[in-house]
Amino acid sequence: MRRHLYQIAFVGALGLLGACAAEQRPEAADRPPAEEPATPATPDTGDRAAAATETADVKLAISMDKTVDASDINVDTDAATKIVTLKGTVASAEQRARAEAIAVREATGFRVVNELEVKGKTE
Repeated sequence: MRRHLYQIAFVGALGLLGACAAEQRPEAADRPPAEEPATPATPDTGDRAAAATETADVKLAISMDKTVDASDINVDTDAATKIVTLKGTVASAEQRARAEAIAVREATGFRVVNELEVKGKTE
């Protein structure tokens, strides 16, 4: 019984080796090599992770700054174009400029687009 199990394991291992080996069939020689599929201009996982990190870094830095009210600031990052966009409203032009400066400082390698609107806070 044990010998039979060893034989089955050996045959299975040979099958795996054959499946993993490079294609060696003679009929494959007359086929043109497979073309690589065209890759669309979409960001890969690493780009998306970097964009998410930039979004978090910028949002955290803006929210930690005592001179900027970040409660209505949205930070969007596009991995494909490497653009960080600031959207929302702030109370003054100074806060708008400060939020942009923080985003530029934090998002190295990204272009910052400031779409923040200045609206005085109503209390």
